[in-house]
Amino acid sequence: MTYKKNKHIELVKHFMDFKKQGKNVYDLYLENRGEYLELSRYQCMVNDCIFWTRRKEFVLCMENYVHDSIDFEHFEIAFSRLWKESMKSYNALKINLKGLKNFELDPKSDGFGRFVTFVYRQFEVLEDDKCTEREVKGIVRDALREIQAYL
Repeated sequence: MTYKKNKHIELVKHFMDFKKQGKNVYDLYLENRGEYLELSRYQCMVNDCIFWTRRKEFVLCMENYVHDSIDFEHFEIAFSRLWKESMKSYNALKINLKGLKNFELDPKSDGFGRFVTFVYRQFEVLEDDKCTEREVKGIVRDALREIQAYL
């Protein structure tokens, strides 16, 4: 899918009108599934790009962990901080019409957010005792290999 800034802004405006009426994103889905899906795809593109702008920080953190320069606890803290800051930026932008008008999507960012979010979600899996720190390190190592295409 090609990013169309004007269409994205139009969809955000429509969603904001929904919110003013006391409706939510699920109401948009029920009323116009195609519009909901298109807005969701644009939002994913924006999310990917925001994470991608911090790709060097994410990669450095992951490399430090994989190469035992930092332990798991420090990795979790540093990576979580980066992830949460990126999400904060995304949440501030996703319904900011002025910000979206100035936003420039880099096509190289496509899909990047899924890798860092997958790594971030492993902290929850580990907390639920569904995997070990060693398994998390393997997942980080694999994600790091996939991310190399973005550098």
